[in-house]
Amino acid sequence: MTLYDLQGHLRATGRYSGALDGLWGRLTEAGVLLLLSDGPDTVLSDEDLRSAAKRQGLTFAQVKAVTAVESSGAGFFAGRPLILPEPHRFSKATKGRFDKTDPDVSYPKWGTKPYPKTQDGRYDQLLHMIRLDVDAGFASASYGRFQIMGENHASCGYSTPMAFAEAMARDEVHQLLAFETFLVVTGLLGKLRACTADPETCRSFCKGYNGSAYQANNYHTKLAAAIKRYS
Repeated sequence: MTLYDLQGHLRATGRYSGALDGLWGRLTEAGVLLLLSDGPDTVLSDEDLRSAAKRQGLTFAQVKAVTAVESSGAGFFAGRPLILPEPHRFSKATKGRFDKTDPDVSYPKWGTKPYPKTQDGRYDQLLHMIRLDVDAGFASASYGRFQIMGENHASCGYSTPMAFAEAMARDEVHQLLAFETFLVVTGLLGKLRACTADPETCRSFCKGYNGSAYQANNYHTKLAAAIKRYS
């Protein structure tokens, strides 16, 4: 998707009134922020999580634990989905084109720089990525209560990273449905079913869900502790 295409979508959905010129400016930026902030922000209840767990043959504790570890149980912050841009994924998606010119949003190795501490700072980073490359930008951040990366849009049932991000901005119901679809399509459902309060049983799921750096961040230990807490 080009900036011209993005502007066309923003205009068609009433979020942009500027020229269709393929140039990034304040109106395009404002339109993207509207795309990511105009949902009803419906909050999931524990009963919703119990229903999802029953649908997927999981326990409530397993589903609740994932949300606790990934987002502290909150899918939105100040009206926008909770996000975490990943510059190393952006670098990979763009084949390192911006590593030298835009090192704050593109570098090849995870952990090269600390994440911005605030959501405002992280949205600034995401907007910068989208300005450079629309598809790679939307793809290189995780969204919502379950913190699924935009690069996994197809495994969640969406045609583009932008469509995925737009849906994640609507409400936590869309975030939950994306999570369920993602588990089934990627084969992670069985691995989450196997997770217990023993950290060793959580390794396989965390490696698939969080990537090879899961151990450095102790995701398996955190998930096991959360499962124990909610059981």
